[in-house]
Amino acid sequence: MSQPTQSAASAVAFDLRETDLFAFCRKGGNVTGEVVTRDLPRILAETAEDAPASAPEETFRYMLAGFVREEAVEPGEPVSKRMFLDVTVNGRVWLDCQRCLQVYPEPIATKMRFEVMMSEEAADEAPMDDDELDVIVGSKKFSALDLIEDEVLLALPSAPKHAVCPAVHESLVTGTDGEVEPEAPPEEEKRPSPFAALASLKTKH
Repeated sequence: MSQPTQSAASAVAFDLRETDLFAFCRKGGNVTGEVVTRDLPRILAETAEDAPASAPEETFRYMLAGFVREEAVEPGEPVSKRMFLDVTVNGRVWLDCQRCLQVYPEPIATKMRFEVMMSEEAADEAPMDDDELDVIVGSKKFSALDLIEDEVLLALPSAPKHAVCPAVHESLVTGTDGEVEPEAPPEEEKRPSPFAALASLKTKH
C-alpha cells in the first residue's frame, strides 16, 4: 500500500486504515494513492485461482475528497452543515469468465459520493431517493481501506464474462467441426388447415 499524497488544501493527517473522517471532510481533505490487492482480503477471495502470480501485487488507484455543504432548512433557522466524501477507485480484478472458463482481467472504474452521517440512527433516517448518493457512518477512526474494498466488490459483475471470448470451452462444443451448434428454434405449433377440415366434411357425405 503506497503512501497517500495530500493536496495543499488538506491540512489533516490521513491514514488509510484509521483516520478522523469528520475532520477530513470539514477541512476539505483530498488524497490520492494506491492500494495493493494483497491488502484487500475480500478482493483476493474473489480473484480467480488461475490468475497470474502477479495478481496480488496489482494496485488500485484511489482518490478521496471530503467537503462540507451548508444548507438553510428554513428562514431564520440555523444553517445545516452536511459532510460529503467522494470516492473514486480504478484498477482490475482477475476473474473466471463464465462463458469460456478462462481467467481475464475485469476493469474496475467506480465513483461514488457519500454523505457522512454522525450516527447509525441518522443514517437510517436519511432519504434514499438519490441513486448517485449513498450514506456512511463516519468516525474518528474510520477505515477508508474498507470503504475502498467495498466499492471494488460492488463494482464486480454478477456474471463475469469476456467482452469477446478468445475461444469456446470444450464443454460447450457439440458440433463435429469444433464449433458451437446453434440451438434449434422451437417448433411452431401446426394449426389445422380450414381447407383440410372442409375436405373431410365433404368425404363424409
